Amino acid sequence: MKSLLLPLAIFSSVVLFAQEVTKDILSINTREKNAKTILFESQTTNQDSYYTIKARNETSKDFSKCKWSSRFSENEFKYFVDELTNIELGSTFECSLFKLRYKNEKINIKFNNTKCTSEHRTFYFQESCNRSLTFVLYKNQLESVNTRLNNVIDEQLAKK
Repeated sequence: MKSLLLPLAIFSSVVLFAQEVTKDILSINTREKNAKTILFESQTTNQDSYYTIKARNETSKDFSKCKWSSRFSENEFKYFVDELTNIELGSTFECSLFKLRYKNEKINIKFNNTKCTSEHRTFYFQESCNRSLTFVLYKNQLESVNTRLNNVIDEQLAKK
């Protein structure tokens, strides 16, 4: 019995310390023709933390249902939030992670290394869907998103 307790105690301690804690940061519903729900999450393990952006749109007569998920390190996410906060009307910013274009009181956001994960087929030749995550935020949405995401980053810095 004692020989069984030690491995069981080690296993349970490893499982407890390796748990991942996910916290929802912000949820946005876009107001474009192909409306999407965007969810920002922070995920923390005992060793590191990172951020996830999940998105989905609903099926309509013009659009098929897609889902996206993308993971960013703390530095990558902070870089995204900084650029989103500092972009000016009429300008474009592009890097390997994302592209921002602020024009006509709305900002187009495209995440580069994302693909649809719904595993559905498109077109007549049954090709796999490979749409990237792209969405539009209007000026009033942008202000609230910037405020919330900057607060989350400030909270993370205060914890360290």
